[in-house]
Amino acid sequence: MEGILEVAIKTSYEDDGEKMPLKGKVALFSCKMIVNYLYSTWLLLLLYGIYLRPYAVRPNVDAAALAAFDLAPDNMLRYDLAANITFFNDHRVWAIRFNHFSASLYFNGTKLSPPDDTFPKFKGRLRRHRTVHPVLRGRASNVSAAVAEEFSWQRAQGWFTVELRLRATLTYLVWPTRHVYYYEYDCWLPFPSNTTPAVIGGVKCSKGKRFGLS
Repeated sequence: MEGILEVAIKTSYEDDGEKMPLKGKVALFSCKMIVNYLYSTWLLLLLYGIYLRPYAVRPNVDAAALAAFDLAPDNMLRYDLAANITFFNDHRVWAIRFNHFSASLYFNGTKLSPPDDTFPKFKGRLRRHRTVHPVLRGRASNVSAAVAEEFSWQRAQGWFTVELRLRATLTYLVWPTRHVYYYEYDCWLPFPSNTTPAVIGGVKCSKGKRFGLS
């Protein structure tokens, strides 16, 4: 593009049999600088999008123990779940700050735990693992008939599948830019219903739903 522009300007003067005046040379130089700047900016954005874009970290449940999960006759569901959840920051340029991280327990689409178990802020350094240890313990009173029916059916099948839902607000930092995203992860945990406590491990959570904040 730069060459075509230069040839076109020079040709216009050569056709008239004139030498290019100083103003023409300044204009040509300015055009070349603008074209070079736009091309360099486009190339940097392309390389940034390929190599430096922030991408989601995916949590793993290294271990989870279900110490209690039973339904009383008055439709009160008692639960006691502890888990070790690890995030691995695979980025080589982005440090990740977990500004908000919380965990909650669901069964059959119904939230059992009251307010989410929220953790203090922490940072995921480059190429490092970070493990958090949520503990969800309590009672859900007056669960619906659908939840009670699903509980009875899963117990008869020999397995309970509970959902550990994680919510996190992540800030990706590399000077001079920062990106803030909100993520939701679903971790489906299958436990045998005929033993207490039941322990499992090696569960990969979902890739997460991402919502850009800034």
